[in-house]
Amino acid sequence: MDEPSIRATLAGLTAPDGVPLLAPDEVADVVIEGDWLAVVLGREGASREFLARVHRHLTQAFPDAAVEVRADSRVYRGGAGFGEGRHVVAVLGGKGGVGKSTLAVNLALTLSAMGVSVGLLDGDLNAPDIPHLLGVHPKEPPRGAGLQMMTAKVMPPSERQRPQERFGVEVMSVGFLVPERFPPVISSRMLVSTLLRSLIFEVAWTADVILIDAPPGTGEELQVMAGELPLSGAVFVTTPQDLAQMDAERTLALLTEHEVPVIGMVENMASLTCPHCQEEIDMFAQSTRLADAGVRVLGRIPFDVQLSVAADRGRPLVLADPRGPIAYEFARIGSVVRRWLAERDGA
Repeated sequence: MDEPSIRATLAGLTAPDGVPLLAPDEVADVVIEGDWLAVVLGREGASREFLARVHRHLTQAFPDAAVEVRADSRVYRGGAGFGEGRHVVAVLGGKGGVGKSTLAVNLALTLSAMGVSVGLLDGDLNAPDIPHLLGVHPKEPPRGAGLQMMTAKVMPPSERQRPQERFGVEVMSVGFLVPERFPPVISSRMLVSTLLRSLIFEVAWTADVILIDAPPGTGEELQVMAGELPLSGAVFVTTPQDLAQMDAERTLALLTEHEVPVIGMVENMASLTCPHCQEEIDMFAQSTRLADAGVRVLGRIPFDVQLSVAADRGRPLVLADPRGPIAYEFARIGSVVRRWLAERDGA
């Protein structure tokens, strides 16, 4: 496997009428390292389907190679985009304050306990909470090189930054680079796009499933995630409140526009058990907005002050109370998510 053979293989990619699909000057770069290769196409507006076709052609010619194809801001590695048998799943909610980050952390740990190789990416670039929830509290900026930003030059696997590891889960966050009490200044669409794509494609993830803790709303981060990252699916986190589900509907519309499948929703703070009579109390009126839109309920997490107390201590509740009712509910949710991803692999 060398550059001339790869270029010759690409020249053999033709339409049914025999016309080449790639001109020689459209293959802007070929990068090889061991059994890994990347091809950069100098074609503007190349669709994901076209990148997938180029990828299939290369993997058929070089079956032992790990292949990625790049064009503009798109990267395709096979499967749903991140690689065969590998997935990127967004955990999002629309409205802030619904417990999305806490759920992302506990779901990641639950899937890990089930034997899934999991990574956790903090996608909230201006309010990164994942380090705090995992008990990491940087006080000063790290010395030395930080995250390698995505550029036109393809970075081979050996040069990519490795994620940190916490409780057996790979973790990456802007919060590791920006100390607490210091504000990140990440505002432009270009910077958001470059940073998020770098956190996915220029990090040496070994995990098979990456959960992204997404920020609230439908701002730049969500636009980039839905349009430029290889999302296999999404999990909504919302309270049963109608206002929260109204905001989630806006995010659902964005996902639908970009054809991102929704695995389902988790109703957080769904109820409260009275400490005196043990009766279950609904904390919100029950909205049906997401259910009416076809989003199924994966699980209902009750309100429990221990969930937030454990989070503030950097000891997620599924670890602090692994046999408790909340850990049991996370196990139910994790089982559904794992099965959904396995079915997608077999499709």
